[in-house]
Amino acid sequence: MAIEKSVFDGEKMQALLSQEYGFHLEESRHLQFGTANCYKVRCEEGTYFFKEYQKEFTLQAVERETELVDYLYSKDFPVARFIKTISGKSCILYEGHVISVQEYLEGKSYLNDLPHNLLKDSAKYLGILHSVLKDYPMESSLDEKWAESISVGAVNAKYDRLLEALEKESSDPNYSRIKEDFLFKKELFCHIEDMKGYFKGITYTPSHGDYTSCQLICDEDHVKAVIDFASAAKLPAVWEIMRSYIQAGACRNGEALDLGDFAQYVKEYMKYAPLSKRDLEAMPYVYLFQLSRSAYGYEEYLITKTENRDALLEFAFWRTDICRKIYRNADAISRELLQLV
Repeated sequence: MAIEKSVFDGEKMQALLSQEYGFHLEESRHLQFGTANCYKVRCEEGTYFFKEYQKEFTLQAVERETELVDYLYSKDFPVARFIKTISGKSCILYEGHVISVQEYLEGKSYLNDLPHNLLKDSAKYLGILHSVLKDYPMESSLDEKWAESISVGAVNAKYDRLLEALEKESSDPNYSRIKEDFLFKKELFCHIEDMKGYFKGITYTPSHGDYTSCQLICDEDHVKAVIDFASAAKLPAVWEIMRSYIQAGACRNGEALDLGDFAQYVKEYMKYAPLSKRDLEAMPYVYLFQLSRSAYGYEEYLITKTENRDALLEFAFWRTDICRKIYRNADAISRELLQLV
């Protein structure tokens, strides 16, 4: 679900690949996963993954990603390596967008529908990743200081602005459901101050930053590689763990969260990277804190009118439903996880 219109047509892509990489384009196919514009490009020289980053990404940020991928490759962690340009650059700037070319790995990715038999591998490689990156230098995000800085008033003001925008679209068929979601999140966030305490004493680790099923290249029965480290940062380990499980497809058909299955996912992760009793206790609250403040999908639907806005709204609905389920069951989730130690 790319959120920006691509700057490329076939001629522009062909010219860039020839000039910068010495590749001769034969065919390109736009891929539907992710928020960037991504392509599978078949050239005389081979098949590659071509990525046009969103405007917010800088050359420096993507260069950090390429260095991280090189480091992981050196540690035998399965990744897709970046292809250097003729002049030895790992990425370039084109019409305001950073462009990179990587190895194309054959396999399948999923969007909120990861087959259950691949969940164990998902947890395994997240645990290995955290172990490998334990001492890798990264900027911190979603830490204790960040949590303390979040203002209930500011978040509620954001939802008030969105409610105001919604009222201008009162004939929209999604009006009632969007309004219900906004009112729920406003009510929830008024009680969120107590959850800030769960950011204290937990494990922070260099991590992927967006470890979801669409970032896994899979065969039928195992994960082949992890891709797209553009959001890498030092994060609460428990946030990445729970988010990866939920976004693999938990509750996607309206069912309740399977606590036992989730506990097994966490248990598999813990074979490769340790978690403390405090981590397990805090996990649902740390996840809920971040999820409750996010308006992703609603803003794109109501304010920016982004391409694929309908699909983004459906994703927002699904995430808010997850938020309701976690809110109702946070204590039970915490108790279930604490049985692992």
